[in-house]
Amino acid sequence: MFQRPARPGLLVPLGLTVGLFAARAAAAPALGDPLGAPLPPALHLSYPLLYLALAPLFTLWDGVSMLSMSRLYEFLAGSATLYVAWRLWRVLWRRLAWSSVRPRRAPVRGELTLLLATIAGLILFVGVGLLWHRPMAALAGAGPDVVVFDVHSHSNVSHDVGGTLMGGFDTDANLRWHRRAGFDATFLTDHNTVTGLRPHTGRPALCPGIEVSAWQAHVVLLGDTLPVDRGRYNGSLDALLALLHESDSAYGALSVLSLPEYERNHAGRLDTLVAAGADGFEIVNASPKANEMSRVRRDSVAALARRTNRFVVGASDSHGWGATSMVWNLMPMPEKANAAVCGRLLEGLRRGFGSSQIVERHRLRADSGWPGWLTPLGVVWETWRAMGWTLTAAWLGWIWLLWAAARRRHTQ
Repeated sequence: MFQRPARPGLLVPLGLTVGLFAARAAAAPALGDPLGAPLPPALHLSYPLLYLALAPLFTLWDGVSMLSMSRLYEFLAGSATLYVAWRLWRVLWRRLAWSSVRPRRAPVRGELTLLLATIAGLILFVGVGLLWHRPMAALAGAGPDVVVFDVHSHSNVSHDVGGTLMGGFDTDANLRWHRRAGFDATFLTDHNTVTGLRPHTGRPALCPGIEVSAWQAHVVLLGDTLPVDRGRYNGSLDALLALLHESDSAYGALSVLSLPEYERNHAGRLDTLVAAGADGFEIVNASPKANEMSRVRRDSVAALARRTNRFVVGASDSHGWGATSMVWNLMPMPEKANAAVCGRLLEGLRRGFGSSQIVERHRLRADSGWPGWLTPLGVVWETWRAMGWTLTAAWLGWIWLLWAAARRRHTQ
C-alpha cells in the first residue's frame, strides 16, 4: 500500500535559522591580517550577482576550497560519520514510533538508494567546485593608491597543471582568474620554466617569475625571466644555499621560500637559509597541502622575518582548480601605472619586513578546535560567521523557499 511521505516539519528550517542568527551573534571578520595589523577601513569582499543568488552553494564551495589537506580528509570522513549517525537515529526513531502498532522491516533497498544518491551528490558538489571557474568573491576597496598582488601562481606549462584536468589553464586563464578575484598584478611562477611568460597589457599586470624545485625546497624567484637549471640546485643543502646566494646576482630576482617545503624540511635551519640570501617567506599559502601551518608556527616564522628584515607574503599558488581566492597582498603605490607595477613591486619588497600587507579570508583552519569528525559542521559554522547579513539573508531565503516547496508538494 502506498504511503504518503511524512509532512515536512519545522525542525530543520527553524534549526538552520537559529544557527544562522547565532553565527551573526558570534560573527568573525571576513578578512584579516595574519599578523594582526588593521586593514584599510574600506576593504571588503565583493560578490557577483550569481554568487549572491546561489549563496548556499557558493559560500560552501569557498569554505571547502579553503580547507587544509588534513581538514579535507576529515571533511570526507566526518561527512560519512555524520551520515551514518543520522541514518541510525532515523531507524531507531522509526522503530520506536512503530513499536506499539506493528513491526516494521528495515528498508534496506531504500537505505542503499539514499546512500548512493548521497555519495553522488557529494561527488557532484566537490567536482563542480573544482572544475567550474565560477564567479568569485573579489577583494575590493583597497583604494587607487594600493596594488593588490599575488606572488605565486601557475599556468599549464607547469607539469602539475598541464597533465591534469586543468590542462586548459593557460596564461590567459590565469590572468582571468586573478582579475575576477580582484588582483591588480600577479607573478607567474611556473615550475622550472618561464615559457608561460609573454608580453601582456591590461589588468592584472603579468609579472615574471619562476618556481625552482631545489633540494628539499621550492624557491620562488620573483623578477626572473631567465631559464634556471634546477639540476644545479637540487643535489644537496649546499646546492640550495647556492641558489639563495646567487638568485640576485645571477638572475636579478628576489627569492621566496615557499610552503609547505621549507616548513617540512628546513624548519630547524631557517636562520641558515636567511644567511644564505633568502629574501622572503610565504606565511600563508592557499594550496591545501600548504595550508597546514599553525598560527603559532606562522608567528614564529614572522618573528624571524621581522628580526632579519625579510618580507612575508601570502600566495594563491593557483593551479587552476576552483574559483576561490583565499589570500591577497597589498602594497601602497601612489600613482601606480600598470606598465611599471612589476618593477615597483620588486623595489617595494626589497625594503623587507612590512613592505606589504597580507589579507586572508576567515576559514576553518587546520589548528582549529573543531574535532576532525565534526569538520563538516565546522565548515558551515565558520562560513556562516564570516558571511555578513546579505549572504545570511540569501541563505534564509533558500531555506524557507525549499521548505515551502516541500510542504506544497506534500499537500498536492
